[in-house]
Amino acid sequence: MAKSYPPPDYGTFIRINDLNVHVWPVGTGPPVILIHGFMGMAYDWRANIEQLGKHFHVHAPDLPGFGFSDKPLDFDYTSNGYAEFIVSFLDRYKIKRAVLVGNSMGGQIALETCVKYPERVAGLVLVDSGGYPQSVEFLPFKLLGIPIIDRMAMALVNRTVISIMLRKGIYFNSSFVTHAVVRNYSSVYSTADARKIPPIVIRKMVKDEVYIASNLHNVKCPTLVIWGVEDKVISPRRAEAFRRDIKGASLLMVPRAGHMPQVEKAVMVNQAIINFVSRVI
Repeated sequence: MAKSYPPPDYGTFIRINDLNVHVWPVGTGPPVILIHGFMGMAYDWRANIEQLGKHFHVHAPDLPGFGFSDKPLDFDYTSNGYAEFIVSFLDRYKIKRAVLVGNSMGGQIALETCVKYPERVAGLVLVDSGGYPQSVEFLPFKLLGIPIIDRMAMALVNRTVISIMLRKGIYFNSSFVTHAVVRNYSSVYSTADARKIPPIVIRKMVKDEVYIASNLHNVKCPTLVIWGVEDKVISPRRAEAFRRDIKGASLLMVPRAGHMPQVEKAVMVNQAIINFVSRVI
């Protein structure tokens, strides 16, 4: 039996469309929404949210299916379904327009939201973002898209496996993989259906990649692309592709950082986001 963990000691719970959603809100001012990646949660932004909150009203939700939010099996775990959730989230807080900051899968969701609801998005920050076909190169994530293997793989997820994935795939600098970090990510798997949702999500999100890539020319809002030079999950080659395919996009390559440069190079990434948001909103 999985060890039971208490709820996180940060953030709060709200209701959105009959779902319990865990969200970490900080600060006042122009609204910024931090959207985590696949198998992530609001905790992914732990090195950013307090600093960004000194300048903006920042919200980091656990997306449905992840973190400590509800994980209903009948939720629409597509890019469109998540875009609808982001708009409902904005409505819940009476936010007319916000800057969306998305890491990995969160970037793909931000792109979908911008294409479908351009009037709600003041700007985009794409951090090692998904959105191109066959972008994901990290084998453990690719295995979760294969029926039967997916269930076996998720059954094996424990502290040791999480530590290995973080060290070998997510971070360039393994010193960021502390016992506290592993414990926080492990704690999610004591929640209902936490092991069932990731395979569902990755299969649906992969199917959406062609649509996202074919609509990048429709992204009209100001866009900043941030990418870890040492990313092993999504190749840094995609960073230049986003800069090329989104009109007017700017690009910041972050040295000695992997798939989550917002953690490994927080000072650089925070300042880039602060500068960008201050210009566009």
